[in-house]
Amino acid sequence: MRYLDYELVHAAYKLVKDVLKVSTGDEVVITIDTAGDWNVAEATAEAATIVGAKPVIVLYQTPIGVGMATDKYLPVKTLTAILREADVWIEYNRNWLLYSTPYWKAIETGKVKYMCLVGMYSDMMVRTIGRVDLNTIYTFQRKLASITKKCKKMRITSPAGMNVEIENDPARPVLVEGEVDGPGEYMLFGQVDWAPIEDSINGVLVFDGSIWPPEELGILKTPIKLHVVEGKIKKIEGGYEAKLFEKWIKSFNDEKMLNIAHISYGCNPGAKLSGNILEDERVWGVVEWGIGSQSPTFKGKLGPASSHTDGVCLNPTVECDGELIIVNDEYVHGDLIELAMLLRTGTR
Repeated sequence: MRYLDYELVHAAYKLVKDVLKVSTGDEVVITIDTAGDWNVAEATAEAATIVGAKPVIVLYQTPIGVGMATDKYLPVKTLTAILREADVWIEYNRNWLLYSTPYWKAIETGKVKYMCLVGMYSDMMVRTIGRVDLNTIYTFQRKLASITKKCKKMRITSPAGMNVEIENDPARPVLVEGEVDGPGEYMLFGQVDWAPIEDSINGVLVFDGSIWPPEELGILKTPIKLHVVEGKIKKIEGGYEAKLFEKWIKSFNDEKMLNIAHISYGCNPGAKLSGNILEDERVWGVVEWGIGSQSPTFKGKLGPASSHTDGVCLNPTVECDGELIIVNDEYVHGDLIELAMLLRTGTR
């Protein structure tokens, strides 16, 4: 019997039927590299079959790196051909295809319903999908997005020394992850994210939760400080891990890898800091910053870069036009408190 067999099948069915809204006859492509959790892929294929879809699992060797950096390790022509023709694409790879050539070619068709669930493993799927009430988390995320979209200027600080200011463009979307409505790019719920005006991002970012990639990192032992001027990293400070991170960033010889691409809140009550960035950036009350490639869904001005990485900041305080949204990782805004309590105590 597979680990968490009953619970895993329930979570996979919930993902396929209630989240992705897979229909009878849909051709569902599930991609997974050899470092991924096969049980998750298999359970999802079974769930897709139950709802009348036609699933196929594509397994390939684990590439080195993520995004465009994976191209030289992938069967790019084959993957591109398969993904461009899919109705639904679910990504379970540990080293993600997001921002790779097959990804860009699939998304540009405008007909693929894609969900990025990189590094998903059995226990995580049960906690972050199977046991989370969808109606409550969607309502919470919509309210959080609405509050944020009205913000002109924001300040984000943390006990570790983060102190950064940003400005928002009201014409850009604030994305509510996990709510699927037709073709497009989707992420696991429990995250609300957006791209601030790039050259308005100024100050110090401090990653003290996790960073991934590069693969040598994950959960951090010591904080990494990024000094940012007009949306670009100008200096990286810290210990050994900071040196590893700086070496990885600069190894691409690509100025776009110094760009701050997006910011997000974490709000999945089932997520825990695990070293898996998909989960870490959804830990309750964290703030996460993306660096490098910028998805077109953000409606920003950066576009592709050689790769992409994400860093998690613990215990943030987020101030929006003088009003507090988060204080030391707790949602304190008046429109969010009751829903936050319900989410954290009423998951199932």
